[in-house]
Amino acid sequence: MDKRSFSRIRLFMKGRMRLLASETESPRFSGFTLPDAPVDAKSLAQSHIPEVLVSFLLDFDAKLNAVLAHIKQDVLQEDFPLRAEILELSGAGVRCVDSGDLNEGDLVEMVLFLSEFPLRVAGAMGRVLRKEADGTGRPVCAVEFFRIREDDLEKIVQHVFVEERRQIRTMRLED
Repeated sequence: MDKRSFSRIRLFMKGRMRLLASETESPRFSGFTLPDAPVDAKSLAQSHIPEVLVSFLLDFDAKLNAVLAHIKQDVLQEDFPLRAEILELSGAGVRCVDSGDLNEGDLVEMVLFLSEFPLRVAGAMGRVLRKEADGTGRPVCAVEFFRIREDDLEKIVQHVFVEERRQIRTMRLED
């Protein structure tokens, strides 16, 4: 089954985007990753380094990752000047609040902030399929991805599944 056919999840998420001149334009976002987990504590503990130093190194590593994530977010905001408030997400595209700069048929490159800490970011290029008002009168655009790297698609699909499970658990607790 194609990953793009999986369900779409309602959520609130930040993103950034920029307008493209054509479908063949090269992406500016090439992806970046920070380690999902800090340096392996078990291997550090087995290296005969004092426990206090191991703890210090692990904390230092986590703080450096946070600083790098913050710096990378600032750079992304310069390259992608348009804000995107993501309302729905799937492997096929997004629905987002439009700041007034988008029209049907526009091509965009998007950077989606799947989580802030640890920073998880995915990028995609898409086409604005339609623009309509939501229940509050805000303009909302449906954007279909036409180019997305496999690892970014995997991040999005994984994020959608995690959010679906979280929402299901929340609904069960409320009942």
